[in-house]
Amino acid sequence: MSELKKGLEGLASLDAEQCVLGGLMLDNDRWDEVAMLISAEDFYSRPHRVIYKEMARLVNAGRPLDLITVSESIESQGNLDQLGGFAYLAEISKNIPSAANIMAYCEIVARYSRARQLARIGADITHEVRQPGSDITHIMEKAERDITRLAESAEPEQAITLFDGMEKLLTELERRCGSPGGITGTPCGFSELDAMTSGLQAGDLILVAARPSMGKTAFLISLILNSLMKTVDTVAQFYSLEQPAEQILMRMVSALGGVELQRMKSGLMDDEDWARITPALQILMEDLPQRLIIDDSSGLTPGMLRIRARRNARKYGKPSLIGLDYLQLMRSPEQENRTQEIAEISRSLKALAKEMECPVVALSQLNRSLESRADKRPNNGDLRDSGALEQDADVIIFIYRDEVYHENSSDKGTAEAIISKQRQGPTGVVRLKFEGKFTRFSELSVEGRY
Repeated sequence: MSELKKGLEGLASLDAEQCVLGGLMLDNDRWDEVAMLISAEDFYSRPHRVIYKEMARLVNAGRPLDLITVSESIESQGNLDQLGGFAYLAEISKNIPSAANIMAYCEIVARYSRARQLARIGADITHEVRQPGSDITHIMEKAERDITRLAESAEPEQAITLFDGMEKLLTELERRCGSPGGITGTPCGFSELDAMTSGLQAGDLILVAARPSMGKTAFLISLILNSLMKTVDTVAQFYSLEQPAEQILMRMVSALGGVELQRMKSGLMDDEDWARITPALQILMEDLPQRLIIDDSSGLTPGMLRIRARRNARKYGKPSLIGLDYLQLMRSPEQENRTQEIAEISRSLKALAKEMECPVVALSQLNRSLESRADKRPNNGDLRDSGALEQDADVIIFIYRDEVYHENSSDKGTAEAIISKQRQGPTGVVRLKFEGKFTRFSELSVEGRY
C-alpha cells in the first residue's frame, strides 16, 4: 500500500486546496456553491480536510468564516498545532487575493479526488486478482459497482428552472401528439393494454407477477414479439435466467407459427407443422435477427446485468425494451438477507430503466399465501420477498387465469392482466386470450371480449 500512497501524491494540487480554503475565508457567501461540488474527503491533505470540516461546522452553527474564527475553533479542540498552527492558517488566508476563481479551484480539487479514487479502485483490483483462488467474476462486479458509484457522484446538478422544465415538457407533448393511436411508449401489441398505458414508457420499471403456471414467460415473450413487429428498427434485450435460449426460441416459434410446443419438444411433427414453422422461422431469421438479443446467463447480479445491457446497447443499438425472466433468480451477494437483496435488485432495475431510457419488464413470483384465499386474484401485498418491489415499480401487472384453480371455469382459454398500479395512468383489468399449447397471449375476439 506504500506504493499506492506514493502514487497518489502526484494526484493532488495542494495549491488549489489552499485557494479553496482561503477563498471561503474571504467570501463566506460562496460556501453553498463550494459544498455542492466538494466535501472534506475530496481534500488530499489531512490538515486541509480538518480545516474544511471545521468550516462546515461553523457554517452550520451560523458563525462567520475568517482567520480568527476558524483558528480559535480549531484551537479549542486542541488540533491547531497539528495543522501547522496559526501561521499556516494565516498563510492560507493571505495567499489568495480574491475568491473570484474559487469554483475553478474546486473543480481541480474534485478532479484530483476522483482520480485518486479511481487509482484506489485499480489498486484494489490488482491486489485482489493476485490472491490465491480469487473470484474474478466477483472482482469485476465489485469494480463495476465502485466505478458506477464514482461516476454517479460526479454527475452535474440535476435541478432545472421552471422555464427550462416547461420547455422540455412542451417538446415532449408535441412528440406525444404526433404518436399514432396515442401510443407514446413501446407498444404491447394488446390494444386494450396499450390504451390504458399508452405503451410501456421509457424509464419505467414494469413488474409482471403471477403464481406458477399462469403464463408469465409466455406473456413476456408475446409482449416482446408484438413490440418488435409493431415497430421498425427497434431492439429488445431478453435476459432469461430460468430457461436456456434454445427453449425461449422454441417457444417463440410455437407462438408465431401456431405449432403445439409439446409436438416440437417431442419431435412428433407432421408436414402441416413444418409448414407452420417455416414462416415463423422466416420472421425470426429475416425480420428480427439483429433486433432480439437473448442472454440466458444464470445467476446474474445487478452489476453484471447493467454491464451486459450497456454492451449489447453499444453493439446492437439502444433497446426499446428490456425483459427479465425472472427477478427472484438474480442475486446480490453483498446484501445481508433476502429482503435487502431483492430491494437492491429492484432499485438497480429501476436505475437501469432510467439509464437506458427504455422500459424494463421484470417477471416476479408471488407469495404462496394467496393460495389459501377464496379469491386467488393477486394484489400488491402478494409480491414476494420485499415491499421495495411495490415501491420501485411504476407499473404492476398481475396475470391471473381462473382455469388454473377451477377446472370447470367458464373463463377457459382467457387470462386477466390486472393493472394494480400505474403511476401515470389508470388501473383496471384487461382480458386476453391464452393458448397454452402455443404458449402465447393474444387479443380476445370482439365477440369474446368482456
